Amino acid sequence: MASVLSLVERGWRGARECSLALSQRGIPVTHLVKGWVGREVRSMIHPHPLIRVIDVPRRLFRVRLGMILLGDLLARHIRWVLIDNDRTLRQLRWWCRLFGVTLVCIRDVQAGYELTVDGRARGADEVFGWGSP
Repeated sequence: MASVLSLVERGWRGARECSLALSQRGIPVTHLVKGWVGREVRSMIHPHPLIRVIDVPRRLFRVRLGMILLGDLLARHIRWVLIDNDRTLRQLRWWCRLFGVTLVCIRDVQAGYELTVDGRARGADEVFGWGSP
């Protein structure tokens, strides 16, 4: 089953809203969070089916990311990587192209979130193959 790896380094709102919409459409999402997630934040996201939250200390974020990418690559699960940090986006661009994974940049905006692929704004329906939330 195709899944989304969401790298949460800056903010939760857009990633949270997007993952809720994805889970309603049967697409699993794993949030890899840079830093610790408090109980109240975890309770907003974790009880939902198909959404998993992994929080790691800042210093171990890249190591854990590499482990997840390797494991999911071998299992052929990841179809999209959702990123909110430009530096990480630049670092993973080659990997995503090499393995046919769509790299999606997510930004919080007043109306929810905005998605871009290769620097161009895209609707959720274009990116994930379903109607916009």
